[in-house]
Amino acid sequence: MKKVLRLPTILGLLLVLGAIAGGVILIKQGPTLFLKASPSLTPNQLRVTNINDNSFTVSWLTDESTTGFIKYGADNSLTFTAADDRDQLSGKTDEFAVHHVTVKNLTPSTVYSFKVGSGGKIFDNSGQPYQVTTASANKNSTPPNDVAYGTVVDQNGNPVEGAIVYLSLANANPASTLTKSSGSWVIPLNLIRSADLSSWASYDKAASIEEIFVQAGTLGTATVVATTKNDSPMPKIILGQNFDFRQVAEEKIQPSLTPTPEATESGKFTVEQIATPSASTSSAQVKILNPEQGEQLNTQKPEFLGTGPVGEKLTITVQSPATYSGTIKVDSKGNWQWTPPANLTPGEHTITVSYTDKNGLLQKIARSFIVLASGESDLPALTATPSGTATPSPTPTQKIATVSPTPTSTTSGRTSMPSTEGGVPSSGYLTPTFLVFIIGCSLIFLGLFIKKLVRF
Repeated sequence: MKKVLRLPTILGLLLVLGAIAGGVILIKQGPTLFLKASPSLTPNQLRVTNINDNSFTVSWLTDESTTGFIKYGADNSLTFTAADDRDQLSGKTDEFAVHHVTVKNLTPSTVYSFKVGSGGKIFDNSGQPYQVTTASANKNSTPPNDVAYGTVVDQNGNPVEGAIVYLSLANANPASTLTKSSGSWVIPLNLIRSADLSSWASYDKAASIEEIFVQAGTLGTATVVATTKNDSPMPKIILGQNFDFRQVAEEKIQPSLTPTPEATESGKFTVEQIATPSASTSSAQVKILNPEQGEQLNTQKPEFLGTGPVGEKLTITVQSPATYSGTIKVDSKGNWQWTPPANLTPGEHTITVSYTDKNGLLQKIARSFIVLASGESDLPALTATPSGTATPSPTPTQKIATVSPTPTSTTSGRTSMPSTEGGVPSSGYLTPTFLVFIIGCSLIFLGLFIKKLVRF
């Protein structure tokens, strides 16, 4: 008589329960296991800047160019998405290695949670969303206009587009901005908040120290120490070098040759062995720094900025339905700025800057730009007052939330946190879910089959 192996009922039940448990675990953990983000797409050097009563900015780096966005919402409801600042301007999604996302139209004194999207995957803060508290509405009038601006170039003198310029003042909420295709950048200092976000930052327009860190990803970084006296414009910043613009001499700027240091965990930027630079030398050609070709301006009275031969008288003409013209003299640093005498109408305009050189030849440069209608866009704007002083529109710029190993929310509403190594996959990845579901079901049926086979 052939001996029949019988599996005890309790053991059969344990096999079935084990198969069910294994299926549940795979279903729950499967997407994470299958969708681990590659290191090249993992956000690093995450910083929160520009916290104001209705906006804040999140910036980070990835090893490779990829798409970037922010999922955010009040408390833990991440119902909204904010694209990269450049994607917001172009209306299409592009890939970058240096990411800068500004979240707008927020409510004052409100806790917002967010997660970082990189390459189609979602990253959080060790299983929890990051949190930022917006500032309270500032009831004080906006301080007088004051801007810092300059240009970032690489080692070969080429303009660097898409680099992040971080600017920090003492007891103030640091600001950040992206460089344009010309390498130029502009930060309105008068709109920076205090460190606790309760009021406008207090600083000396002629003597306060500015610490600047330029982050251009694989192109390199640069650090600068300057003062509010010589930041408009600031001498040219070259990637891979350190500068001290506090002392202005007549010689050519001599940058230090030491490796560029990284930003410290305190949010300050370390600068080592910095040589004494001088003011930027004047250019033999006239140039327009603001606006760029085809740029959209969210103001009807923009401030035009540029460079040219020192002491030269320039003729500036803006052509639109109405034509405005004027003359301006290039200052001793080779810079000029001009404001049209009246508001420009919405639509396309052309600015032409010309002068006659020493040989009697006419030298000129022209550039077209677009003036947006009021309320059409919430883009930042470099606006001029009737006196011709550069005035930014009420677009918020705020403080850098410094990177720290253990990110926590501060009482001032700032948050600083590195992204987690493991990605939390966004919704929409159904294939891995179905796969692990099928595996779980297969384990269940396999357990039942084994139990029946051994028993009979």
